[in-house]
Amino acid sequence: MENNTKRFSTISAGLLFIVFGVLLLAKTWGLTDMFPDWLISWPVIVIAIGVISGIKHRFSKPGAYYLIGIGTAFLADRIYPALNTYQLLFPLILLSAGLYMIFGKYNNNCGFKQVNKETYP
Repeated sequence: MENNTKRFSTISAGLLFIVFGVLLLAKTWGLTDMFPDWLISWPVIVIAIGVISGIKHRFSKPGAYYLIGIGTAFLADRIYPALNTYQLLFPLILLSAGLYMIFGKYNNNCGFKQVNKETYP
């Protein structure tokens, strides 16, 4: 099973690099006028890497969420410049880090003391 997962991640990463390499080359040659400008950009690559990493780890590790979030924040600034996500990015990073500390993987009881069920029926 682990060998299949490793093979999937290798193939998907290779395909990701090929697709974005072809798209960036086509953008350089001016052949991508039919696509929106934001579609062929580095934030989309970061989001794609986050999605592939999430699929590989079944979205159990926070790294995929961080990549998707950072890519989305920078992509939102390209799509809607009025949002000014650069000013919002640092507070959102602090909020997400705090939420992860509270509700994270290693804190299953969310900060509350667990009650022994044998003592209290």
